[in-house]
Amino acid sequence: MKRILALLLVIVMTMSAFALVSCNEEETPSGGTSNGGGSAVISGEEGDIFYERSLIDDELGDYDFGDRKFRVASHAPYDFFVEEEDRNKGNLIADAKFARNKTVEDRFNMEIEVAYSGDYQSVVDWVSKTILSGADEFDLFSSHTASAGSLVLKNLFLNWYDIPNVDFSKPWWAASCANELTYDGKCILAISDFNYNALSGVYCMVFNKNLANAYDMGNLYEVVMNGDWTYEYFYNLIKDVYTDTDGSGTKTEGDFYGFEQDHWYGGPISSWLWAFDNPTVAKDEEGVPVVAVKTDKINSIVSTIYDLCYNTNGCYYVNNNDKPSRSIFNARRAIFALCSLGAPTGEDLRNFEDEYGILPMPKWNESQSGYHSIAIGEHTCLAVPKTVKDTEFVGTCIEALSAESYKQVIPTLYEIALKTRYLRDSESKEVLDIVIDGRIYDFGVIYDNWKGFTYTLMETVGSGSSNFESFYSSKFTSARNHFKRIVKVFDKLS
Repeated sequence: MKRILALLLVIVMTMSAFALVSCNEEETPSGGTSNGGGSAVISGEEGDIFYERSLIDDELGDYDFGDRKFRVASHAPYDFFVEEEDRNKGNLIADAKFARNKTVEDRFNMEIEVAYSGDYQSVVDWVSKTILSGADEFDLFSSHTASAGSLVLKNLFLNWYDIPNVDFSKPWWAASCANELTYDGKCILAISDFNYNALSGVYCMVFNKNLANAYDMGNLYEVVMNGDWTYEYFYNLIKDVYTDTDGSGTKTEGDFYGFEQDHWYGGPISSWLWAFDNPTVAKDEEGVPVVAVKTDKINSIVSTIYDLCYNTNGCYYVNNNDKPSRSIFNARRAIFALCSLGAPTGEDLRNFEDEYGILPMPKWNESQSGYHSIAIGEHTCLAVPKTVKDTEFVGTCIEALSAESYKQVIPTLYEIALKTRYLRDSESKEVLDIVIDGRIYDFGVIYDNWKGFTYTLMETVGSGSSNFESFYSSKFTSARNHFKRIVKVFDKLS
């Protein structure tokens, strides 16, 4: 009976989501059968993301965990947990998370609960104390990427490759898990679609279509599709777009600009590094992760973003964490701004009066192979504590929850919240695919713990400097030693 109810719930949730999109849109047909993977197979057609994903079997088979608790410690419980009383209040993402949890709970006769939550530092302290005491009080750690690095150094977590039923080849695990985040056949911190904000936090560019048309900027989507959306192309569009609207005679936030560059705790400005294909850590010829931020182009990157922020009439740099993100863009006083993929689900862009579109962040130049993006800041990663007694239980639960996130939660964000419900043109939807396909999770960011080069542009340009060499010299030795210690933790794993 529980399994039947779970299948019905998935169908109802999916149908409800599509019904909310528009009464004029074709509804997804109800009905379907189980694919053996726990989800309902939603009847549909090719191209229907809910239908296509429901066909993928997680291959977990049958388990009955006897009403056991799957305990998660996190600074962001909203990432995975939804109280029943918070359902059906118009938040499609929350409803999809609830449906995901219910599907897995009923399928395996288990229950998800928050073992501990608080700000990221208190969670780090609690997790460390609990594991070092040997107490088996939680099954999964899901928390701030940067702060998780401090716990890795204490050798508190298991190797993901030793967790039964976890399969990094499945589409619900970030490709970076098996690539950038794996060293010597081991992975300690991983990212799956269970980490909702690891997708919603990916950076892109938003533009006011009405204003872009007024300035005769042409078809920017076509520029992207042709591979010509480079920094130079973008810069030439915005560099001279400036009007002293308030008549003060100096650049102020009350004027009109081509581009608003937010600081916002370092995320937006730092994201240019990965847009320009300049990761902070890479594997050397022996496959060992090493500091690699100093490339042939890094000095040019720093000076370019410095020039954008301080010497370009068409750019207003909001170097103030107290200012809301995209404050000038939201007030229709800037044509372009950086934002996260989750921004269109927020109130400011949902209620934006003008037409807007989404673009990937520009490439460094035309020779760059593709468009890249990254999530910096509050997104979460996953780790399994060494105190876990039943790794099969943990592996089964997280694999199922990740699979159901891929089938229910991410399509709701991707297809409804971002593409169908909020994004307002079909070309933005195609470009959104490009942004998501180009996302990366850098070893140097995930294990940074504020000791690496993740915030290079924040710490140089944000402090009013374009001198990368001086910054690099002052920090390189400590950063190199930090990542050497991280690698040693990997070496200690079986």
